[in-house]
Amino acid sequence: MSILLTLAVLTVSAHADRPTDGTGLFAFDSADELSYVDGPEGRVRVHFSVSGPNETRLADSDADGLPDFPVLVAETAEAVLDFYEESGFRVPLRESDLGLPPLGGSDAFDFYLVDFGGSADGNFALDACVGSVCSGHMIMENDFAGYGYPSLSVATSILTSHELFHAVQAAYNAGQPSWMSEGTAMWAEWMFDPGVRDFLYVADAYLEDAGRSIDRPPAGVATAFTYGTGLFFGFLSEALDPGTAVDLQEEMEGRTEEEAVDAIAAVIEGWGETLPDTWTRFVEWNLGTGDRGGGIESYSFASSLDGPVFEAVTDGPMVEDDNRFYPLAATYYRFVHEGGELSFATPDDPSGIRFALYPVTDGSEDGPLDPAVARWAPTEAGEVGLGDLPPGGYVLLGTYPEPAAQSQKIELCLGPADAVQACLSDAAPSDTGVPGGEQPGAGGDGEKEGGCSVVGTHTAPVGGLAIVLISVLRRRRTAIA
Repeated sequence: MSILLTLAVLTVSAHADRPTDGTGLFAFDSADELSYVDGPEGRVRVHFSVSGPNETRLADSDADGLPDFPVLVAETAEAVLDFYEESGFRVPLRESDLGLPPLGGSDAFDFYLVDFGGSADGNFALDACVGSVCSGHMIMENDFAGYGYPSLSVATSILTSHELFHAVQAAYNAGQPSWMSEGTAMWAEWMFDPGVRDFLYVADAYLEDAGRSIDRPPAGVATAFTYGTGLFFGFLSEALDPGTAVDLQEEMEGRTEEEAVDAIAAVIEGWGETLPDTWTRFVEWNLGTGDRGGGIESYSFASSLDGPVFEAVTDGPMVEDDNRFYPLAATYYRFVHEGGELSFATPDDPSGIRFALYPVTDGSEDGPLDPAVARWAPTEAGEVGLGDLPPGGYVLLGTYPEPAAQSQKIELCLGPADAVQACLSDAAPSDTGVPGGEQPGAGGDGEKEGGCSVVGTHTAPVGGLAIVLISVLRRRRTAIA
């Protein structure tokens, strides 16, 4: 049975208010004189004010009688919808799919250009739901005056591609956790228009906090890390297959937020791999970015990323740390080896943690990395000999590549074989912690201005379905006049 036939026999929740009702956080004023334009395919209708508090940009450079900006929104939105449909995604549900009247005057997907006053720039709002499958509409900044975008076309591309992907998600499951909802929407932005760099900026925010579990973003409704998890979904598309993006939405259908990682594991297994092996490959790809890229397999856009932040950097021959490894996270160390026998040692139980060692190309202290010269996954305390290695810079990667109820805290040493013995005689009391507790990293830093919001009343559980672009991104742009 098709989704539409299934929905037809179920009870639909009452529809939410639209901006034209004059209620809600972002709405038209009674003094606004409203008009609309339809997209060339008739799939999108853009509502806007020609006079009043929410008046949009009305310039008509081609003298066709229609303001250029609403036309740009309509044309871009239809191009986005076409792209998503051609990529294999389900199209966003219309009001009629859920038995509602044409709330915007037609059965097209409705955009409303409303003044956000600098507090946000757009969001996908739900109209009605059957369980966790929902229809909705888009509310978008009316003129972007003073916003930190280089052009209206860039702003429009970002907002339409991101928010319409939330509408796509809602056709499968509107209750996805924020890190998955926003992460997949960020990757969708990049898929639609790789020339827009917002995905790269938030990917760097994720790499700055790579020691944090990917499914445990910092406290706060909308953080840079939350959006930066799109890097992982980009990895799945480039390392496994672009079809993983569609597979994941299909796999999330009918699942709860708590089952998001299970859905990811199921998609990966469908492509013949396992979550631990794929995660280990992901964190290695992250290492092969920025100035350290070139010798390790990585993204098509690896040179545009800054690379992960190191837990420790030392010019000496030893790495010594007392570190907590969180599930689905990674920790990186850089050090300089003097040459000769190298060993790893820990007095604690390291079960579940995988390690790999990468030399800097040509024996330099820092720079591009060569493939790993050693990989190990110890299951008990003790020493692991890594062999006789030439002098130069090295990077140690440690990762806990699977979901788990607890983190793993271990003392570790890496260095000359005779020196690491001290680690084994300094055993500390066992200490574990749940991944839901305090995690390392940015905390509340990098939060988006205004946070995330969902507009509308509904019965479905809903994750973060809005975008309020991150302040750090705005500082890298020239504001629109």
